[in-house]
Amino acid sequence: MSSQEMAIVIDDESTNIAINPLDIPTTVFKNNLARRSENRQLLLNWIRSSLKEGIDYGSIPTKRGPSKPSLFKPGAEKICGMLGITVHFPSLKETEQAFLQGLIPEYVMVRCELKNIHGQTLADGVGARSLKQDYGDLNKALKMASKSAHIDATLRLAGLSEVFTQDTEDMTNNLKKMNENKPSTSSSTCITEAQYRELSNQLNKLNLDKERFIAYCNKIASAKSLGSIRSLNELPVALFDFVMKKLPELSAAA
Repeated sequence: MSSQEMAIVIDDESTNIAINPLDIPTTVFKNNLARRSENRQLLLNWIRSSLKEGIDYGSIPTKRGPSKPSLFKPGAEKICGMLGITVHFPSLKETEQAFLQGLIPEYVMVRCELKNIHGQTLADGVGARSLKQDYGDLNKALKMASKSAHIDATLRLAGLSEVFTQDTEDMTNNLKKMNENKPSTSSSTCITEAQYRELSNQLNKLNLDKERFIAYCNKIASAKSLGSIRSLNELPVALFDFVMKKLPELSAAA
């Protein structure tokens, strides 16, 4: 129920309008609570029996044991579908237009609205994403922000914050990536922010293609068992001096 719907409650028995839910007749209030409580319990039972761990929700390991389960996008979609709720992103069009006009923000924020068959908004949620998290990939940042907003709205709609957290799916994926690319020695530590800026400036100055340069560095890092490189800031510090010296040679060969 939206804040507007909560503000005015109609008493079906007398058709009087109560400004506060606590002002309606006791019998009506009691029946409403009982109905909502029973319906919510039915929904929780359905969630426990229908949603699949690892697909619709999941936890991550911590020092104190598994974290509180997090609702994933497939789970949010199933809950909304079961309740006959449609998902809308009213701010998405404006965000896309800003991108097309070349306005690239540092953060992407998306609002999600969940509506019933009458078009009434029952709940809303917000999702935000830093472009830095996705290495400047606008499409991915927008997709992740939309997913977070959808999950946030679903948790608000059904009052599921006691069952699920907002979203640890990304945390799970990040942990997997960290374990897969965990350096075996300290020499595999990535370059600093200052080194990244220095390297990036030199690539621009020499007009070298960054994607080709990353592929070149990735081959060297693999040969030296220093892991894989998917972006410039993942360059191992052990290779920094070497590739900086190689830049003039690479530029001449380009």
